[in-house]
Amino acid sequence: MTFVYDALVIGAGYIGVSVAYHFSKAGLRTALLDRGGVGSGASRANYGNIQVQDAELAHSLDLIQAGYASFEGLEAELGQPVGLRQLGSLLLIENEAQWQMMAARLPRLHTAGIRAELVEASHLPDLEPLLDVSALLGACYHQREGQIYPFALLSAFLNAGQKRGLSLHWRTEVNAIITRADRVTGVRTSRGDFSAGVVALCTGAWTTKLGRMVERNWPVRHVIGQALITEAAPTLRLRNHLASAAFFQEAHGGGQDGGTERAILAFSQTREGHFLLGEAARVTCDMDIRATPTGQPAIARLAARFLPALQKLQVLRGWAAAVAFTYDGLPLLGPVAGLKGLILATAFKSTVIVTPLVGRLVTELALTGCTQLDITPFSPDR
Repeated sequence: MTFVYDALVIGAGYIGVSVAYHFSKAGLRTALLDRGGVGSGASRANYGNIQVQDAELAHSLDLIQAGYASFEGLEAELGQPVGLRQLGSLLLIENEAQWQMMAARLPRLHTAGIRAELVEASHLPDLEPLLDVSALLGACYHQREGQIYPFALLSAFLNAGQKRGLSLHWRTEVNAIITRADRVTGVRTSRGDFSAGVVALCTGAWTTKLGRMVERNWPVRHVIGQALITEAAPTLRLRNHLASAAFFQEAHGGGQDGGTERAILAFSQTREGHFLLGEAARVTCDMDIRATPTGQPAIARLAARFLPALQKLQVLRGWAAAVAFTYDGLPLLGPVAGLKGLILATAFKSTVIVTPLVGRLVTELALTGCTQLDITPFSPDR
């Protein structure tokens, strides 16, 4: 059996549901396919943070700024709330090398209109009273970031897309990408063939596997990242996202497959008061996403060290997920040379902030072959 559409979107995470919605909104008969279900990959493990100040500086600032602006009016457009709220962020600095690294970033951030600043440790309790600053030199502070509720955002895009004719196909694994001459014509799946003139791959850690189907070796790797969530503590409130400047040095463990798993601070809190604590990460080529005996205890020790008021809270659950990245910090976003109709949108350094925007950009590519925003540096063929 062959299903016939104008456009196919593979992968139902943040980016995939946004692309599928925008395709449908533009009048394309669209199918969204996923080997599991909505948010079954990295998106189900995401905090929902709208991150600004940790952007890649050389090429991504325009993308990040436009992404941040894309949340204005989003709830009204989608017709349901997504839990959108404004928060600040603190990138915590533990040594002089990190301080100098953060200081070197500031001029580029300021040029882009991002009002980040270095704050010495003695002033941090004014910004974040729960934080133990005894091991810190300070932090890089940005007042205007934000957060959404991940599953509400996924649901909102799906519901709005279905109202415009979007077709959903869960537990549908892509086994081959079908091509004819220099054009993609569809995909072969565990549930039959799907025919379309446009195929968008929004497939995160699975992108490398799909690339091999069309003899492409796209530079996407992944970490198995772990996190915890605590019981709600409404009387303990974080005012900011907390992350470590060490992310800029160590997040991918030097790039060695199977290298040492280590925990780097990444804390946030839900609107309801649950603390989101992470993350332990290890670069790997396998897709074993089980939690490890060492990763989650390491996260708990970090929480006790920097947020001692949390020590008596119960952990409700932990999780692990395969999270895609590239070593140059740039996503794969754009058409694939030599395969007309195939578009990639994956491996974003900070995914939530660009989610609504990328859906629009990919739709522009599908309809016109170009975008208003320059995405040349993100080419899958770079």
